[in-house]
Amino acid sequence: MARCSYHPDVETELTCTECGKPICPKEMVLTPVGYKCPEDARAKRGQYTYVKPKQLVLAILAGLAVGTGGAFIAGAFAGGFFTILIGILWGSLTAEAVRRASGGHRGGTGGAVAAVCLGLGGLLSGALFVAIVAIVAALAQLAVIFNR
Repeated sequence: MARCSYHPDVETELTCTECGKPICPKEMVLTPVGYKCPEDARAKRGQYTYVKPKQLVLAILAGLAVGTGGAFIAGAFAGGFFTILIGILWGSLTAEAVRRASGGHRGGTGGAVAAVCLGLGGLLSGALFVAIVAIVAALAQLAVIFNR
C-alpha cells in the first residue's frame, strides 16, 4: 500500500487524478474530475490574463482610435447632466474596443490601456471631467468582465 505524499506515516490507496501522487483523505480536494492533491487543485491562471505583444499593440491602437476619437465627440456634446452619460458611454465603448482588439483579454493590462487612452483623449480635447467619468466607467466594465 502506498504512503501519502504529505503524511508519510499514513497509508492510502487514493491518488491524485492529475499527477498520480498518493494522497490521504486529509489532503484530497474534491474537484469535478475527481480527487486532486492540493497543488493540482489550485486554480490555474486563465488563458485570458496574458496578453501577447501583437494583441497588446492591437489593443493600444483600438484604444487610441476610440479613446482619442471619442474625446472630441464627447467634448462637443458634453454639457450638464449629459456629461456623465456621455462619459459612461465613451468609457464603455473604449473598454470594449480594447477587450475585443486584444482577443478577449481582460484584467489589468486592458484596464491600463483603456485608462491611458481615455486620459490622453481627455487631455487632447480638454474634456477632463468627461475623461475621468469615462475612465471610471471603463475600469468598472473591465472589472465586471474580469470577474465573470
